[in-house]
Amino acid sequence: MELTEFLGLVQLMFPPSVAMQGDPIGLHVDSVRSTANRVLVAMELTDDVLDEAVQDASDTIVVFHPLVYRPLSMIHRGDRTGRLVANLIRHDIALVVVHTSFDSYPHGTNALLAQRLGLHHHRPLVPDQRDGFGMGLLVQLPSPIPFAELIERVHSTCGSPVRYCPAPTDQVERIAIVGGSGMSFYPAAIDAQADVLITADIRYHDFHAATGRIGLIDPGHYEMEQFVAEGIVAALRPHVPASVTLSCSTVVTNPVHYNVRPLPTDSYSHH
Repeated sequence: MELTEFLGLVQLMFPPSVAMQGDPIGLHVDSVRSTANRVLVAMELTDDVLDEAVQDASDTIVVFHPLVYRPLSMIHRGDRTGRLVANLIRHDIALVVVHTSFDSYPHGTNALLAQRLGLHHHRPLVPDQRDGFGMGLLVQLPSPIPFAELIERVHSTCGSPVRYCPAPTDQVERIAIVGGSGMSFYPAAIDAQADVLITADIRYHDFHAATGRIGLIDPGHYEMEQFVAEGIVAALRPHVPASVTLSCSTVVTNPVHYNVRPLPTDSYSHH
């Protein structure tokens, strides 16, 4: 399959028009061979993911998170982005980014998490003009569930420590979900009268602002989006020729590590 054909398919499935304005999606690095016959899909590009692609003889990598967020003034191997761009070129591997176009996809980032949380009755939190597309989700449960149960579902599904501030009510039935750094959608969650907003990278003072107004649950950025690579593969597979190999990366790309062992009580400091 020609790379241009593959890009056309990606853009048909996850249209650039539904992505957030200014989001650097699409082709980040071209290749000389310009084919997409062995495609590796990953959350984001790291050295380990690139090594995996080389070992698998991949000619194209599709990632969720962009590698190049802003124009490069130079390609410097001492810089993460420069090093990865240089190595992609050296191995003649194309890089394609989907990011918020996949966020907006009806079966994309947020729907994948909602499904695993057992939350099935939802619509886009901020709908797009395209039917079914939109940023975030608003879940309307058929009957309320305890806020504590929702926290436990998020914890067990995402597999990470969960930061939260309590919802104004112990029973919740309207839940907003925005995968990744989604606090820019906080006003939309308030306007939708959501009881809870599940998102990541919430700042300390945002928790203060939400207290008594809406519950916040933050399981972590990677943890919310860890299902996207499998979701991208599942969405594309029925539409590519049988000759094209689509595989999901086995590399865990999360740069955040947790120390979950309790510290001795005398080692805590109070501020």
